[in-house]
Amino acid sequence: MILKKYSCLFIVTLLLSGFVLTTSAQTLPTENPKPERPKVGLIMSGGGAKGFAYIGMLKVLQEVGLEVDYIGGTSIGSIVAGFYAMGYSPDSMVSYIRAQDWDAVLTDKIARKYIAYEEKEFGDNYILALPINKKKISIQASMYEGQEVNLLLDRYFSAAYKKRNFRKLQTPFVCVATDLLTGEAVPLTTGYLPWAIRASMSIPGYFSTVKYDNKYLVDGGVVDNYPVNQVLKMGANYIVGLDVQQGLVKSIDDLNTIPAVIDQLVSFHRVRANEEGYKKTNLYINIPMPYKTMDFDSYDSIIAIGEKTGREHYAELKSLADSLNAIEYRPLKKYNSRPLDSIYIDSVVVEGNKRISDAYFENSFGQYKNSTVYINDLETEIRIVYGTKFFSLISYEFRENKEGGTDLIISVKEADPGYLAVGAHYNGDYSVGILLNGTFRNVLGKNSKIFVNLIIGPNVFFRGLYMKDNGAKPGYGAKIEIYSFGFKDYEGNELIGRINFTNFKASAFTRSILKNRYSFRVGGNFEYFRFKSKLKSEDIDSISDYNSYGNIYFAFNSDTRNRSYLSTKGSVSELRVEYVVPFAKNWVQDFFSNSLVFWLNYNQNIPLNKRWTFKPGVFLGGTYVKGLPTYSDQPHLNFRLAPAQHWFYMGGLTSKNYVHGFQPFTGVQYIQRYGQYMAILRAKIQYNFYKKLYFTLRGDVGSVEWYVENVFDPANYVAGYGATVSYDSFIGPVELSVMGSNIYPGVSFFINIGFWF
Repeated sequence: MILKKYSCLFIVTLLLSGFVLTTSAQTLPTENPKPERPKVGLIMSGGGAKGFAYIGMLKVLQEVGLEVDYIGGTSIGSIVAGFYAMGYSPDSMVSYIRAQDWDAVLTDKIARKYIAYEEKEFGDNYILALPINKKKISIQASMYEGQEVNLLLDRYFSAAYKKRNFRKLQTPFVCVATDLLTGEAVPLTTGYLPWAIRASMSIPGYFSTVKYDNKYLVDGGVVDNYPVNQVLKMGANYIVGLDVQQGLVKSIDDLNTIPAVIDQLVSFHRVRANEEGYKKTNLYINIPMPYKTMDFDSYDSIIAIGEKTGREHYAELKSLADSLNAIEYRPLKKYNSRPLDSIYIDSVVVEGNKRISDAYFENSFGQYKNSTVYINDLETEIRIVYGTKFFSLISYEFRENKEGGTDLIISVKEADPGYLAVGAHYNGDYSVGILLNGTFRNVLGKNSKIFVNLIIGPNVFFRGLYMKDNGAKPGYGAKIEIYSFGFKDYEGNELIGRINFTNFKASAFTRSILKNRYSFRVGGNFEYFRFKSKLKSEDIDSISDYNSYGNIYFAFNSDTRNRSYLSTKGSVSELRVEYVVPFAKNWVQDFFSNSLVFWLNYNQNIPLNKRWTFKPGVFLGGTYVKGLPTYSDQPHLNFRLAPAQHWFYMGGLTSKNYVHGFQPFTGVQYIQRYGQYMAILRAKIQYNFYKKLYFTLRGDVGSVEWYVENVFDPANYVAGYGATVSYDSFIGPVELSVMGSNIYPGVSFFINIGFWF
């Protein structure tokens, strides 16, 4: 029977019964024995975000002075119970919860700045990606591996790393998981605390299975979401049960997420199991909860509900605490635990790597041997390594060694060797494009990556990249690009014809990546290029032949944006210098000459507040050709040019172009102007006015000319202005822009649908 009301009479009767049984076994008692204080066990059920309410309840338990002897929980209950068992105060729990980005924690999202540069380059534009494992396309066993959840648990339970027996925590603790192969409840009382709790909260199908003590474990709530029996076995003889479960969902409208459906399915069994647990509970408190399992961002409201419910039971809890203290007074333990800030590490051990070389980890984590490691720095390095996407999971463990020191254990789960992905796009510059991608890791050697992109549509593009990633040390690679596309040719505002570019390019390079944010490359390219122009229905056949070129280059790239589109912070930049040499022996060599081409492209996102973002940018580009006049008053010099694919082109709003020198410009038709010197200043104000809807005011001013003096002549300035409305959809941004400029009469429109590629 569940006692919802509790009085001192009950505990006195219980104690007197114990006293009678004790004295009846004695022949001639000389004095009354001192009654023994009952052992109190505290239970916390699972329930996702609803479990934050337990923190509010703990505040009340501490106010009334109720000290518990044993504590146990399942799923979210195991996290809060584990915190309390370690000695965290309710107030500190609240501060840690508020510090989390719960969307990132629950969906394995790391800040984009940690993702490897080449992964940003190829991986921001897919609608769907499917893993390839054992030469077959497969579906992942779970939605998420729990990368950020692991780091959160590793950090906040780090101070208990030496307590491999959970009974030796400040309050003896147990949590419950489910054996995926047998369906049995598995009580966890020994091992590595963060992983025990991680197993207890591993929602089937949402988070990956946890291998723990040679068992494959998932959320304990599947079979034992209210672990009374486990706490009783620890020695408790009085149970206080806290429960946020509300029974089965009655409305189909509430089953609108995958976690909600999963929770409903497993509840069919556990509802009956809970009834047995309730019968063994002495003081049962159900916390009414209007919030759902995944409402993690509503933590303040949920905690407040828990505290409110606790105060509704204040008299019962106070009576219980006073009765216990009347038998034997026990002050509250000190609840002042904190996670480790740093720790001295003797050695580093990597577990789980098969396709990634040990040298790779030495480059990344070797610095921590025989040194003091700060948790913040360790987490940053783990996120950087995770951002290479060689791994689907990376976690760490502090393990006491035989000498009494501490070793750092890096546990990795390597990602599937391949992925196939698809994307789609339409805009007014490139028309329709379907993107097919293949990504393969560790297929051609350890630490290797292969990316293959094919865009199918009126403008064909193929790109293949091979890279050898050596972590913190320089790597190397090779790339092939093939594209063929056309664009309109203008003289002023008059359409005079059409230009077609077709290019085959192969390159080899060495590169170094710094913290996954900055890329340095030095390499060489070979190009086989055709420039074909059609003017007034007449082909210019004289320059439509394929011609070969070579170049050597240095490139610096950075991308620290939080998103590749509709970003609100960070920057993206490129500095490139290349020396281009025509190899052709025909007359083209007399027209296109050896050229030094250089440019800087920089765009910044400055958040003004949560909704407003200021986006300034600049592009500066120039060309040096021996014999090319830089000023119009140098008639004694022959007019020679860089090859056409290395000129600078202005116009359109496409942010990713097939050719580096193509730069967007508001209010100007796509590639309406071009030359060998270009300067552009950009400014945008982006406003997130409702959920996924954005409004952007934009303005550009600049010039592109053949002579450098003309670029900075105000008479040649082009000024463009416009506005864009964007919707952040699952297929990418859906945008409509309205714009104009001082060189294009009237109003023009630009439509973009889908990710840029």
